[in-house]
Formats: sequence, C-alpha cells, structure tokens
Amino acid sequence: MNKNSNHKKYIVLLVLFSLLSINLLICTCVKKAPEKTGEVILAKIGAKDISVGEFIRRAEYTIRPDYCKFDNYIHKKIILNSLIAEKLLALEAGEANELTQNQQFQEYLQGHQEQAMRQWLYNEIAYKKVKLDTNEIKKIYKIAGRKYKINFCNLSDSSKINHLKRELIDNKNTFEDVYRYYFGLEEIPQREVKWEDQNETVIHDAFFSMPLEKGQIIGPLKTEDGNYLLMEVAGWTDRMAISDTDIRKRWNDVSEFLKTKHANEIYADYIAKIMKGKKVEFARDTFFKLADIFAPFYLKSADDKKDAFSQKFWKDQFVADTLGTHIDDIMEHPLLKIDGQVWTVSNFLTELRLHPLVFRKRNMSQQEFPEQFKLAIVDMIRDRYITNEAYKKNYHEAPAVKRNTNMWKDYLLGLYQKNRYLDELGVEDKENLDVIYRYLNSYVDSLQLKYSEMIEIDTDKFEKIPLTRVDMFVLQKNVPFQIIVPSFPLLTTDHLLDYGRKMVN
Repeated sequence: MNKNSNHKKYIVLLVLFSLLSINLLICTCVKKAPEKTGEVILAKIGAKDISVGEFIRRAEYTIRPDYCKFDNYIHKKIILNSLIAEKLLALEAGEANELTQNQQFQEYLQGHQEQAMRQWLYNEIAYKKVKLDTNEIKKIYKIAGRKYKINFCNLSDSSKINHLKRELIDNKNTFEDVYRYYFGLEEIPQREVKWEDQNETVIHDAFFSMPLEKGQIIGPLKTEDGNYLLMEVAGWTDRMAISDTDIRKRWNDVSEFLKTKHANEIYADYIAKIMKGKKVEFARDTFFKLADIFAPFYLKSADDKKDAFSQKFWKDQFVADTLGTHIDDIMEHPLLKIDGQVWTVSNFLTELRLHPLVFRKRNMSQQEFPEQFKLAIVDMIRDRYITNEAYKKNYHEAPAVKRNTNMWKDYLLGLYQKNRYLDELGVEDKENLDVIYRYLNSYVDSLQLKYSEMIEIDTDKFEKIPLTRVDMFVLQKNVPFQIIVPSFPLLTTDHLLDYGRKMVN
C-alpha cells in the first residue's frame, strides 16, 4: 500500500477467518483437552475453594521454587499451604481496595474471563460433538510411531517456492540438484519430524494424516511465520509400541489429535456462519498513523518488551501506556467500520485492554508490520463477535470460566496484599527467600489461625495426588493471554497442616 495515496479514503478488507488463530489450549509441553465441569474440590477457604485440577495446574504448569520442587509429601504440603495462603491474602485484601477499584485491573480480569468463555464455547460447540471412527484411529495409529527424515527448503516468496516444486515434479529433478543449483550450497538442510514433536498443525497434519513414501514431495506449506516450506521425505523409521502402557498412550494421543482436528473443522464452520457477510473498512490515514505509533513497540525484542512492562501486571496487555503522547492526537479519529458501527482509536484501545493483539506472524520486518497489524486487529474483531455469542449462551456463568477468572483474581489480590503488608514493614526486595523466612511465614501462620474456622481440606484426596519434579512453564498459543496459570505464590515454606478441619464428603 502507498501510505500517501489519496485515491481512496477507505481500505476495504474482507474478513478472512483461518484456524491460525482459533483459541485452543495448545501447550508448549503437551496438548490438553478443554477443562471439564464438576471438578473435585480439594480445599475450601470461606467462599473460595481450590479444586484438585487447579492444585495440579498451579503446581505443574509453572516453575516451583526449590523448597517445594520435588514429589514428596512435605513438598506437596508446602504447595497446598502456599495456594491456601494466596486465598487467605485475597480474603484479607477484601473486595473494596485500591486494586479492585482500578479500571485496568477490572479489564484485565474481564479479558481473562472472555478468553475462557471463547474456549468454553469451542468445547461446547465443537469439541464435545466430535464422534471418532475407530477405523480412522487405527489408520493413524499405524503411522504414529514413524520418525521422518526430511530435506527441506524455507522461503518467504510463494512464487519462488512453487517454481522449485515444478522443477521437482514436472522436470523430474532431484531435490539435491534443485537445491544446489538455486542456492549454491552443497549441504541440504535436514530435520526430523516425529509425532511427539510440537510442530505446527499444518506440518503435523502433512506427515501424520496418511502414510508417506520415500522421495515424496510435501508442500509448499505456509507456516505461522508467513514463510513457505517445501519438503522431501528422505526416509523414515518406525518405533513400535510394545508395552501396554505405550500402546494405550499412543492410542490416546492419536484419538486426541483426531478429536481436536475434527473439532477445529466444526468450529471454523461455526465462526464462518457468525461472520458471514461482515467486512471491516479501515480509515487509511488513521490506520497508518496508528501503525507507525505501534510498530516500534511490537518490533522490539521480547526481552525489551518484558523490561518495559516490568512495573505493573496490566501493562503487558495495555501497550498504549508506552506509546507516548502521539496517540492523543488521533484518539477520537475513526479507525474502522464494521456492521455500520464506527470504532475510534479510543474504542480500539479499550478493546485492546480486553484482548491484546495476537499476530499471525511472530517475526516481521518494518515493511511487513502494517499488514500484520491489520490482520491482528481483524482477528480481535472476530473474537469480539465470538465473545458476544458466548455471552448470549451465559458462558460467563460456566463453572470452568468462573474458576479460571477467580484464580487470576485471587492471585493478583494475594500479590497486592503481600506487597501492601511488606510495604508497611519497609521491605523493598520482596521476592527473595529471606523475606519469606523473616516476614511471610509468620504472617501466613497468623492468617491460618485467623481464618481457621473457615478452612476445610480433603486430606484423603490430597494424599492421592501425584506430582512430577519436571520444571515446566506452559503456554497457550494464538490467544491474547498465553500464560495458563499465574506464577507460583512465594508466600510460605511451612509444611504443617495444623489449621482448619478435615472436609467431610
């Protein structure tokens, strides 16, 4: 686009909806099915509670401190005490304080709630409706043990990659000859592709939807970073599942893969119906001014952005805080129109606090930014329509949604109360272990005593919970709020359960 062109006042853009940004729970370590209702309660703290599932997620999906890292009974009790302490601090903070009255805090929680609502909509509309065919599972099961060795070429130019494919298919040239001729390199890039690898969906589907043969050409496939991947199967080996455990695990993995795949197809059709006939019209001048303002922030390195947002939790979501005063000049300018409704820049920033932008391409140049910025805004608008459908179905009242929202609220209230207490004591460095020993252990003990009559613990269920000692930091892909659970609460090293009472079922 020519930024200075005055031929048209509006850029008309059809809203294209792809599975690149459907809100699924895809973790960095393992894919998880959507959370089920009816979670088993492990502890009650007044009107608050901790479920078995929440206990496991808070312990497993983030990195625990050394004093409760291992899978033994003492460390497990420290974990439980820490999570209960977080609830106690949230109770102590109360519902009327500086934090709860802060609009950005409220919008941050609303954003988490609405993301959970969209995920619950996916669960109800698509995931639960998938009925798997045993024959289909068997077909994929047979190839799930394969480890492919591939030659590959990765280019950003679709015409060039298609030309290379024609050289391979039509002119019968070998992958080696084509690569050496066009790139002047003797060594061809190679990699392995296994079922267990966390490959992009498009790559996983290409290798594990049907058997492949040696020499078969795959692609070109468009990847998440916007490049095109052309591959050749150089060979493969097969690892057979021998033990009952391995057989069962592979069967379950294949079943989950197919269920998610079919659920995505159902959900894509559902979204297409919601968005049918809708289009976004961008006001050219305002859009490019806004893109110029946002580009320096989004083109920063991840470390730079992390440093810029280290002071307040909500600044990870509200990027406008770092954009200076230039944005004030266009705050009330129309940015876009959809369904007859005009969004000003101010409207966009409000939505941004509820839904941080998700870019389809992670690494982009200055020249690519305007187009990727536009697509991220389009995806944000699409999610607003999906969220509205979820509100119509009252999914803000779904137990899983409420639990997720309350988890984040209690974490932030607990952190707020911890900082407030330590501020009163004049403690500046609040995150080191010495602070827990000197100040927080005794403070948590006093809260355990104060609220003891309100605390119930199901010790029978607690003793049956297994935990691993593997450090994991689990993220969701392609969603505004990627961190699945809050950081582990650094509040107590106490392992004694000498408060409250045993829960009676």
